[in-house]
Amino acid sequence: AVRGGQPDPRDMAPRMPHLPLQMTQVTLNPTTNQLEYSKKTVSNGRLVPTQTIRREEVGKTVFRPGWNRPTMSLAELGERERAEAIARGEAQRAAEEEAKSRPRRYEQLVKDGMEDDDKLVEASAELDRKWDDWKEENPRGSGNKMKERGDRNF
Repeated sequence: AVRGGQPDPRDMAPRMPHLPLQMTQVTLNPTTNQLEYSKKTVSNGRLVPTQTIRREEVGKTVFRPGWNRPTMSLAELGERERAEAIARGEAQRAAEEEAKSRPRRYEQLVKDGMEDDDKLVEASAELDRKWDDWKEENPRGSGNKMKERGDRNF
């Protein structure tokens, strides 16, 4: 807006979001003889402390490596890996023992030398019957051939 032939200086100033003024005050602690940094903001004409930062805290954030430090030693990692490997081996052995007592095809029983176990032979015969029935109900090539499909774009 123009007032009295001159542009208003408030219109010419760049628009900045309203952020409170912040200051960092450095003081020397007389008891510890350490420098202390405190951040303060200006509120209603007064300095209001927001937080106090000690020299050690600043040093910890400045002088640290740019990568993540390890959270465990190599010995701890080795112990954890060893325990997991032992647990995996035990689980594998238990699964193999369970697989021996599960019904399977008769040819597999003969191959494993377990054709004398009547329960397994009975279960494998039932499994073979079910497989043969399924094969008769679903002859080779009778699956979804997408023959009856009207729109082939999908």
